[in-house]
Amino acid sequence: MWGFHRWHVWIPLGAAVVLSLIGPIATRRFSTRHLVVGLGVVYGLVHYIAQGKGWEYHMYPLAAFASVLVFAELASALSMRRWTTAAPVALALLIAAVMLETKGAEAAAAAEGGWISDKARRVNAVVADLRPRLGPGDTVQVLDTTEGGIHALLRLGVREPSRFLYDFHFFHDVTTPVVRGLRAELVNALNARPPRFIVVFERGWPDGGAERVDAFPELRQLLDRAYRPDVTGDGYVIHAKRDGS
Repeated sequence: MWGFHRWHVWIPLGAAVVLSLIGPIATRRFSTRHLVVGLGVVYGLVHYIAQGKGWEYHMYPLAAFASVLVFAELASALSMRRWTTAAPVALALLIAAVMLETKGAEAAAAAEGGWISDKARRVNAVVADLRPRLGPGDTVQVLDTTEGGIHALLRLGVREPSRFLYDFHFFHDVTTPVVRGLRAELVNALNARPPRFIVVFERGWPDGGAERVDAFPELRQLLDRAYRPDVTGDGYVIHAKRDGS
């Protein structure tokens, strides 16, 4: 997450934004447009910091307004040959670009032989295991967060019996009324509309393995009573509905 693992990139980006504001203020060119974009930058900071989640997509508003401010000022400074502004802003952007290149290298490595490739293979395996076992109108419930369960169902064109795409919210703050309510809703949905298969993915998020289901007694009891392990794949187990259950 950017708030912790890539905080260094904030230094040149922040410097570029500050310099892009100082330039028009010092030369008395600060206009309503600068004010609007500056307020947008402030909004982007609040949007990112107040949520406290740290994911990259929470930075999009900040990135959008900061880009308008920085590149507009850089273009203006270059056209008017104000090198005292243009040079440091360009240098800050260059440093940020070099630092961000590391992110691109990580993404490329993940796509080619990394975790993205692993998940793509897992999706293919789940699809291959489920497709010949499914009949018209069958539903499948996945217990997963980031391992490709929903991707597999999308490929198969199969619906879930509940509204829950992920399962991480069942396994934290389990004594709170909200989480207890979510757990009850899932179990009620599985009892009311029993899926043909329940796929339990081994890796939980942000941590935990297949044993997390044991910490959800009502779900564990339902699996033991009405389902049986049918297929064990790489990182997942497909539980099939027992006959007559």
